[in-house]
Amino acid sequence: MNTTILPGPDISLRKKSRYMWGVLTIHLLLALQYLLVEFLFLSVPIKHGHGGGQGMGNAINVSLPSFSILFMLLILCHIISLIGARLSIRFIIGSGFGLVITATLTLGLLLFSRQSMNLLETVYAHAILVILSLVCSLLIGVYMVISEVRKGHRSEDKPPERDLSSFPLPMNRYRNVRPIGEGGVGTIWYAERMGDGRPVVVKVPRNDDEMTGLSFMQEISIWKDLEHPHIATLLSANILPVPYIEIEYFPQSVADLKTPVPTGQVLQIIQGLVSALLYAHGRGVTHCDIKPTNILLNHEGMVKLTDWGLARSGRDRWSVSGFSPTYAAPEQRSVYSECTAPTDIWQVGMVCAELLTGSPKIPSGTEPVFQTDEGVKLLPIILKCLAPDQAGRYQSIQELSDDLERIAS
Repeated sequence: MNTTILPGPDISLRKKSRYMWGVLTIHLLLALQYLLVEFLFLSVPIKHGHGGGQGMGNAINVSLPSFSILFMLLILCHIISLIGARLSIRFIIGSGFGLVITATLTLGLLLFSRQSMNLLETVYAHAILVILSLVCSLLIGVYMVISEVRKGHRSEDKPPERDLSSFPLPMNRYRNVRPIGEGGVGTIWYAERMGDGRPVVVKVPRNDDEMTGLSFMQEISIWKDLEHPHIATLLSANILPVPYIEIEYFPQSVADLKTPVPTGQVLQIIQGLVSALLYAHGRGVTHCDIKPTNILLNHEGMVKLTDWGLARSGRDRWSVSGFSPTYAAPEQRSVYSECTAPTDIWQVGMVCAELLTGSPKIPSGTEPVFQTDEGVKLLPIILKCLAPDQAGRYQSIQELSDDLERIAS
């Protein structure tokens, strides 16, 4: 499964935060403006009828029903935009189109229907503010749609890929070279070192672009300091003339196992994975891309966590981020993607659920494995790992490790 690589922000976190709060404030003010207009239409009494048949009613009863509906839709679109940072991009595009359509229709109704404008001026003394607000909503909607469409086009404009038929490193260093897979930014090769004949895995860039180079620099900088029995050893790495990473070779990964995997074996795998993360988190490093293909197994079935290309270190501010869609935590899918310790915990829970049930999704609890004694004990642990809100998950990998240890013992 490929990893989606996202470019880092072009502005500092502080500027990004100010920009985000400014946008949210505008959406909130516009929503409140339309809410006030809707309230006035519902509450302000207006005379209607002719002659002796005149009566009193509110503006909604006198005006067209669509007038009220449009203002309600505008309020809804702005509210969706307020929480859009925690929703998928489709909601952002949808609310953008909604703002364009509803603002245009409402402006048309006010500007070309004298009766509607008279009603607005009757209930709201500053009708010009409503007109300006509608223009603002229209422009915001257009910007939201265009910006997301442009992002989509940029993601499709990929640089030319390397020729996979030839190994880019000098052949006097390796023999028996063959490609065995692809990652988010690199091609994975099997090779044997000329000096000692040791089988290794060599990862080289698939593309010649700045983002790929940053990803390799990030991975090398973090991985070179990680030494643990459950973390694959980085044997060699360099940036020039061709970036590459050389690690020890293992015959299979967790992705090669036939699912569902027996509960005892799953517990052993997850404990090894958690042990690696205990060490990494203790050094201020989060992995951010835990999935079956990144969990290698040696001949004895011992876990070796690999691929630290998306890892985050508390010591540095990195320029490269991304996620693997199937295993990504909710916070990774948001507009302002983030990865913290609870993100790794989510991914551990997703891998555990897939190994036990054969499907990478939040379990319902009705699966056969969760009707067994061991499964009954594992289910609440998995569900706690997969809580949509980070606050509902284990707050540290140590807490998860302690619960797993109680089951194993």
